[in-house]
Amino acid sequence: MGQEISKCVEDMTGAMDTDITEQSNKEDGEVAAGFLFQRPSRSKLAGLKKAAGASRSMKRAWYVLRGWPDCTLTTYKDRFSPTPTGVIHLLKCDVKAKPAEDDKYHFQIHHSSHGSRHLFAENSHLMHRWITEITNVVEESSSMGGMEGNLKKRGGIRLHTWQSRWFMLMGSDLAWYEKPTDSFPRGEITLGSQVIAKNCDKPVGGEKYVFEIIDSARHDFKRRREFACETSLDRKYWVEQIQISIKSQKAALSKHQMKRSASRSSTISRSTLGEESDEEGEGGGRINSSEVKEGEEGWNLTKSINNIFRSTDNDMVDVMHFPEPKTGAMQKHSSYLVWQTKFFECKDGELKYWKNETAHENQKPESAVIRLSELQRGSPSSNPVDRANILLATDTGKVYSFRCKSEEDANDWLNNINEWQRFLNMKD
Repeated sequence: MGQEISKCVEDMTGAMDTDITEQSNKEDGEVAAGFLFQRPSRSKLAGLKKAAGASRSMKRAWYVLRGWPDCTLTTYKDRFSPTPTGVIHLLKCDVKAKPAEDDKYHFQIHHSSHGSRHLFAENSHLMHRWITEITNVVEESSSMGGMEGNLKKRGGIRLHTWQSRWFMLMGSDLAWYEKPTDSFPRGEITLGSQVIAKNCDKPVGGEKYVFEIIDSARHDFKRRREFACETSLDRKYWVEQIQISIKSQKAALSKHQMKRSASRSSTISRSTLGEESDEEGEGGGRINSSEVKEGEEGWNLTKSINNIFRSTDNDMVDVMHFPEPKTGAMQKHSSYLVWQTKFFECKDGELKYWKNETAHENQKPESAVIRLSELQRGSPSSNPVDRANILLATDTGKVYSFRCKSEEDANDWLNNINEWQRFLNMKD
């Protein structure tokens, strides 16, 4: 009787705690967040037994649950740590309560390929809340068509060898891991609007069931990637799911462009320029509204500049000028969640980067190109936590994080990018 009363009091106390959903950042896709405990792994526990006086107690850490398209439970050292220490992928996982241990409430996250992870909460209320929220995320990921499994990827040092990897398709990201239990991917492909996936008609490198992914936005050796399945049915299923992801990204991009086009058209129609667009200016130039083509995926910089300077108004020529190109080194946050130093150039409405300055000087192909005309509204911006960091978000949902030498250097990059954006917007 006494134990039952004690448990009821504990459950009531746990219910009064801050709810795990209230501690999450909804804007970053977080569903729940809070502290949990995890016991040391067998290898760490063996090391602790050898170390005299070492603590064998459970380790407390900050956990963040993210919904679709991440579907992950990420571990951080503490609540304000920016770098995760581990990631649990929840696709096709099973969550259930286990018997309590060491005065902690125990639950298990199990996957047939990843194995089991054991976590502990302070009270039964928190444990059941975590189980409920994680189960909801798992069910959501299954309903949204998330996929995972073993595939072979052609690449490596020799570029023509087949490597067995564990693949996960979540939303617009196709990521691969060396083994299913890895927290961070070895590589990934963003399935944007310029990507296509198709079957290979003939065997490739000894593999019979091969499909390829082509990214027309790239101009390096990663433009075309090849993957091999064990059966033709597996290949058909993977290609279909990848094509569905690409179509959804194209639809989202088209919807965003139509919305932005409507907003710009209404702004032009209300302006004096819009009212007199078909009349001759003082300098004899003619501005034809049919020349403003909204909703296009891209535009020609030279053509737009010619349209801007078509008028012979000297005052207009004095106001409009090319922004100065800017070059320099910044650090880029990679998919491995580490910072890598790259050499950047902001020029002609594009932000490009190379592996190093030598590659840029030797005019080697750039590693990536970010078109500044395709950035979302409000981008770029400085990171509110660290003012030396710059955040860029594109219309396709891709987010870049760059770290500068100082806050002053970050402001210089922001000013230059914003200046180019203002120049590009003159085409409207």
